[in-house]
Amino acid sequence: MIQPTTPDDASAIIALAVAAGMFPANETEALGKVLADYFGGNLDKGHVWVSDEEAGELCGAAYYAPDLMADRTWYLYMIAVRPDCQGRGHGTMLMQHVENALRMSGQRLLLVETSGLPNYERTRTFYEKCGYEKEARIRDFYTAGDDKIVFRKVLNAD
Repeated sequence: MIQPTTPDDASAIIALAVAAGMFPANETEALGKVLADYFGGNLDKGHVWVSDEEAGELCGAAYYAPDLMADRTWYLYMIAVRPDCQGRGHGTMLMQHVENALRMSGQRLLLVETSGLPNYERTRTFYEKCGYEKEARIRDFYTAGDDKIVFRKVLNAD
């Protein structure tokens, strides 16, 4: 069941991000700070965290926020599904939840970024299966040899 993330979910989200290979266990400080700022009300208006639970346990999470310099354009900053829950539709449900929430509030565009490294091929394929178009490649963005790939999806054409 997808629902708003609560402060009680923060440590499970960090563990999920580590298990999903998004962060090494010793490099989760930035994610912890984002969660603390979110729950502390220290982020700009519009930031949203949602969690997907199954049998009372966190299976996935998504974090998205508006681009303050663009017309109704949003970024999906994080979407992750626990490895033992992958392949069962949790990621797709989270993505659809985010997209539907944005469509219902009249938002126009959703952007998603990921690494161009070979071990992110499954992630890029997932975005394409969800209807995202590859929009840009920024070479050597994350580090030398690690490109940023930007995907986009039009939510409302007007």
